[in-house]
Amino acid sequence: MKKIAVIYGQLEHEIQKTALGELSKILLDYTLEYPTCLKYSEDLKLSPYQVIIYLGTKENNPYIQKSSPAVLSQEEQYFLQVENNTVLIEGYDDAGVLYGVVDFYHKYIGGFEYPGNSRYWINPFEKETLPDFSYSSCPSVRERGLWTWGHVIYDYRGYLDNMMRLKLNRVIIWNDYAPVNAAEIVAYAHARNIAVIWGFSWLWDTGFANLDLNHLEGESERILEKYEREYAGIGGDGIYFQTFTELRQDNLGGVLIAEAAAAFVNRTAALFFEKYPDIKIQFGLHATSVKTRLEYLRAVDPRIRIVWEDCGSLPFSYGPQDIRGFEETKRFVQTIAHLRGEDDCFGVVTKGLTKLDWSQFEHMTGPQVLGVSSEGMKENRIARKHRIWRFIQAYWLIHADKVYEMVQEMCRLKEGDLCIAALLEDGMFEENIMYPVALYAEMLWDCHADIKTLMKDVALRNYVIFA
Repeated sequence: MKKIAVIYGQLEHEIQKTALGELSKILLDYTLEYPTCLKYSEDLKLSPYQVIIYLGTKENNPYIQKSSPAVLSQEEQYFLQVENNTVLIEGYDDAGVLYGVVDFYHKYIGGFEYPGNSRYWINPFEKETLPDFSYSSCPSVRERGLWTWGHVIYDYRGYLDNMMRLKLNRVIIWNDYAPVNAAEIVAYAHARNIAVIWGFSWLWDTGFANLDLNHLEGESERILEKYEREYAGIGGDGIYFQTFTELRQDNLGGVLIAEAAAAFVNRTAALFFEKYPDIKIQFGLHATSVKTRLEYLRAVDPRIRIVWEDCGSLPFSYGPQDIRGFEETKRFVQTIAHLRGEDDCFGVVTKGLTKLDWSQFEHMTGPQVLGVSSEGMKENRIARKHRIWRFIQAYWLIHADKVYEMVQEMCRLKEGDLCIAALLEDGMFEENIMYPVALYAEMLWDCHADIKTLMKDVALRNYVIFA
């Protein structure tokens, strides 16, 4: 097997270190030994190595600056080139380097594993000369992520590592209380180019249908106090909230939910912006109670990003089999995408993957350590979720085209100024990357590929699991 050297530049940031570590693991899988990792200098002795891989950006690796033909112009964009046993993995930025490493496996190594002729298996590193290759890519959806209740993350490192492998860069973690180990979670996520949005209630509760919307005095102040007590000092990249919109009717006690929600949200957010003018706030808005009252939502403070949920059929329905009313759902998405103007960033939470078991749900009674559990616990959860994943997988195999069509429509409407997060909770994603999740993530990265090619390429990944 060939001796491989990885030549890197300045490892000033944690994302660059993560990229180097991930590349080493990928190469270990195919060569059965770790590559030699060397910092670039003009007098490096490279004669012992048959394959040289240069990793970094033009700013931090001098070899790439003087040798790469690529012109990269977009955040998270990367360029891959293989020629004469020399490999370039170049990023526009640190994130581009990381995703270049990830897709060095997806697009290059994996692309040569299954040639489709007399052999099922080919390891490109066993060839005398690596096959030539050139490829560049950047994301279709700028903010791509997952939404989950925190208490059903059983291994936060595994959860975030698997997000990184799928090129996902946002996670919304909703909890009754801020986790005790929140700062550690944020640091681990940031090293993988994942922003952490902390979610908590602004009068959302399992019993909020009994709220009196005429008497909300003091609630805004209590919400700000909770933020300052639990969240202000733990790091993160913003907050997400839900309020009293998750209902099937448009009024509560004779008060229009859309009108009351807009007023309450603006009043509460004003307290936040007065003290924390740079805070990023996302409003998880359930469409079921406001669909016929959209005019009231235009009044929501433009500094608040609205993240729409429950907009209709798949991919907004919990059930992956639910495609009834798909065209109506698409028309609704077209309406809300520009509800507050062309420049408003459009956000949605999609569903159709695993969800919380509400028959077993209990609110937490206090802060907990998030995402640290035993191997036995995780094995038990995997076995319990297998049947659920088989059901979900079956419908993703026949309805993936509908999900992709909606993603493509949202990309067309907002041209990349878009945030899509899939609800994925209590499905043991931290241990197993199931096929529907990997397919969803690749749809967000590349909304221009042929759906059959996309489905085939994702299915060939060696870490993707079928139920």
